[in-house]
Amino acid sequence: MPYSIATEFNNTNNINMRRIQTILTITLTLLVLSACKREDDIDEIFVGRTWYMNGVVINGVTNSKETQNFYTDTDRSCYFISFSSGTFQGRLSSNVAFSGTWQADGKHQTITLRLTEKPNTDNLFDNQLLNILSSVISYTSGAEYMYLNDNNQNTIRFGTIR
Repeated sequence: MPYSIATEFNNTNNINMRRIQTILTITLTLLVLSACKREDDIDEIFVGRTWYMNGVVINGVTNSKETQNFYTDTDRSCYFISFSSGTFQGRLSSNVAFSGTWQADGKHQTITLRLTEKPNTDNLFDNQLLNILSSVISYTSGAEYMYLNDNNQNTIRFGTIR
């Protein structure tokens, strides 16, 4: 077969196409691998942080009556949860303190809270919150918010400020 400019162009074009395909394959592989390894930094979300309750969803319904009355001018030391390494403590209404241990998985955004101090309270809303905290199975978090969710359409919403 005689050499021609058309043959040279086709050979160069094929080589360039193979290079582009290789580069795209490597790039897509790296993107897939990096996406699979994405994991939340549990210490950044929880350890040393205090989260203040900003809302609650009970049985799939946002409970606006109670959320409007979380904090009063005279009692702002309630409705929060603070995490340290492996333990947490918090307060619901005025004198209702709770504490326990926690464990989270940043890859799957799962969390387990075990209450070691579960107070007796006559406050129905506080009891609902304690029940949700006891059955939390997952979390959603960003820099300014964290949601603790159970599997019964219940969520406690927290923020970095009251």
